[in-house]
Amino acid sequence: MGRLFWKFFFSFWLTLLIASVSVGSFVWLQNAAKNDDLGDLKLLDYHASSYVAVASDIAQQQGEAALKSFLQQLETAGMTEVFVVNNEHSDILGRSVDLATLNQARQLFAKGKRRLVEQVFLQDTPYLFYAPLAEPEPLKPHFKKRWVLKHLPLLLMIISGLVASLLFSALLAWYFTRPIRHLKQAFSDVAQGKLDTRVATAMGKRQDELAELGENFDFMASKISALVNGQRQLLHDVSHELRSPLARMQAAIGIAQQQPDKVPATLVRLEREAERISDLVGELLLISRMETGIEHSQETDVDMTELIEGIVEDARFEAANKAISIDMQSNADISLYGHQELLHRAIENLIRNAIKFSDAGDTIRINSHYDSAQKQLHISVEDEGPGVSEADLKRIFRPFFRASHNQRQDGIGLGLTIAQQAIAAHHGHILAENRSEGGLRIVIILPDKS
Repeated sequence: MGRLFWKFFFSFWLTLLIASVSVGSFVWLQNAAKNDDLGDLKLLDYHASSYVAVASDIAQQQGEAALKSFLQQLETAGMTEVFVVNNEHSDILGRSVDLATLNQARQLFAKGKRRLVEQVFLQDTPYLFYAPLAEPEPLKPHFKKRWVLKHLPLLLMIISGLVASLLFSALLAWYFTRPIRHLKQAFSDVAQGKLDTRVATAMGKRQDELAELGENFDFMASKISALVNGQRQLLHDVSHELRSPLARMQAAIGIAQQQPDKVPATLVRLEREAERISDLVGELLLISRMETGIEHSQETDVDMTELIEGIVEDARFEAANKAISIDMQSNADISLYGHQELLHRAIENLIRNAIKFSDAGDTIRINSHYDSAQKQLHISVEDEGPGVSEADLKRIFRPFFRASHNQRQDGIGLGLTIAQQAIAAHHGHILAENRSEGGLRIVIILPDKS
């Protein structure tokens, strides 16, 4: 058990213990005040209760004369004396009455101690029957056996409360610290590289803040796992992408060394491969900057209609070389607050990607419209190319992804990734779907933050 368990345990237990002791002490003190207010001496003969009972019975059944005769016989025989005293403190036989003893008898009678102290009406006058001790005795301490038996229910209640509070505190401390121990172990496992560690199942069916913390940990662990795996995959893909141009450059250098007459052509090839590597590094740096949240420029109001028209106008020159037409439609002028450079790069990559996979005679359709109800700008780019298999639709935005049927290896494979990151930086989202007529449709949805 960790230190937190013992902190919880002792806090709960001491709280319950103090509460139990306080309640028990209050009940005990109240009971002691009620039953033990007879002074420090015992003035009545507790063993003479039978004589008191006989005297009261004679008084009730045979009258005052018979009672006096019985009392005189007790006195003559030297046996226990039974006093019969009225409200004026006068004994029926005219004997001297000790007021302290009389007061103790009245207190016991008021508390219902029948047979020890009795009251009988003689000629409508109440008389108190009791037997005083010849020699007063000190009252016995409360912790003696008789006191223990008298207060046994209270003692059992206190003991059971202590045991129950002990068990309850231990259970409650264990209940709170158990998920924390699981989280501690899970953090340790993740730190050691076990990124598949999850704690939701260990939390059981509890539905509290600790269970939510476990769910947040699982979400964090899944994100870290995805990022690490993504970085590993990216490193693998970058290594693969760099290997090919480097191999071609080495081959070109070898040819130039063996055939000096081909040096000019080799230099052109080397320059092309160097540009390819430079473009790859530039694209990777751009993705890295967007993933880490480094801003490329200050946000400004961007005229999206003008931006899209400018991109389409430039793309028409490239499309014309392949006999591809571009059809653009827009229903409204709209300005968004964002980074113009990133938005330009995202839309341009989508249109260039559509041109790459289109054949002569195909038409690329670009549509933009503003949803005033949702305050969103929708931009779609459709081509009539081969499309993408359903299994590859969710992966086309991954770095260096190429569809299984794609034989066109002239691109780097980062265009759609850059587009996705740029749109995500503007709190929008991008999706791809195959057209029923054939080809691919990519839709951008950008929120209007103005």
